[in-house]
Amino acid sequence: MRELFHVPDNYFLSHSVGCLPKSARHELDRAFLGPWESGTTWADWMPLIDTFRAGIGELLGVEAASICPQTNVSSGLTKIVYSQPFRPERSVIVLSRQDFPTIGFVMKLAERLGYRLRFIEGDPTDITSWKAAIDAETAFVHITHALSDSSHLLPVSSICALAKAVKATTIVDIAQSLGAVAVPVSAWDPDFVIGTGVKFLCAGPGACFLYARPDQIAASEPLDVGWFSHENPFEMDIGNFRYAADAMRFFGGTPSPAPLSLANAALDVWQSVDMSAVYARIQSQLNLLVSSISTEHLASPTRADARGATFVIKQAVRSGLHTKLLDHGIQYDERKTGLRFSIHGYTSDAEIERLASLIAKHI
Repeated sequence: MRELFHVPDNYFLSHSVGCLPKSARHELDRAFLGPWESGTTWADWMPLIDTFRAGIGELLGVEAASICPQTNVSSGLTKIVYSQPFRPERSVIVLSRQDFPTIGFVMKLAERLGYRLRFIEGDPTDITSWKAAIDAETAFVHITHALSDSSHLLPVSSICALAKAVKATTIVDIAQSLGAVAVPVSAWDPDFVIGTGVKFLCAGPGACFLYARPDQIAASEPLDVGWFSHENPFEMDIGNFRYAADAMRFFGGTPSPAPLSLANAALDVWQSVDMSAVYARIQSQLNLLVSSISTEHLASPTRADARGATFVIKQAVRSGLHTKLLDHGIQYDERKTGLRFSIHGYTSDAEIERLASLIAKHI
């Protein structure tokens, strides 16, 4: 995959921003700037939405009609939460303190409507932690597939089953897993999924999305709407709003074609590669990194079936290694859990070996 992207040397930050596809500049010029220059604008920009929806749908194994573009994950989550009727007897939102902070911010403000937050206690990868939190009072269960600070994978299918048993609505966040590990949406059977293009998908900022299970679409009435949420955006009757029949009811106002044109370039790349081979390569390289360090120093899982694509070393052992990483131009970042290094399909074996050697020598 490396030949398909602009990849800086020693780049281990795909969990933050995925690398630029080499086709992206041409696609931006062809699909966005070209129509703007020629004056064809919306006639040529509108198909970008359908292409994006179809591409995301193919990755998730769902129908394009169940996909709605979003500017970011927070927007998608907000639209989902406020699309559902509030019922006082079912007012608990279950989530994990290991979710990305934006999730907590969005859910906290839902308390204005009467919702109550309930953070699970204990290990979020342990289904018993969720069993203790999900009950008949639960309205929403938010599930992060791959935790951003540790790369642990959560038992999504089992959590969705628990929620379904009490008729709670499930929302699965795949921001840190799509493009890195398999995302079996059909097997999970969630009510909603939210995701981003900015990370492993390499689709860039502004190209996020939500998935709504078909039976949830008709039952959802978003508050944050706009003319593109309408059944016929070009009807232009200010006194007659009707929700779009498909997931576009979650869209809102005027689209931003530029991010979609860039995202479609990335989706073309994903359609051209064997994703199973990409996932296997990532885990093979992670195995090499795991072998370079004592497991007591790891904040991320050692087992391939338990992790995403990020390798996390505990902060307690950072001092000597930190300087060496900077000296060798290793691009990574740090969180409270530790030093984070992500692996992608375009990460070279030489870079993995170099990083593994540094870790082995300086921890």
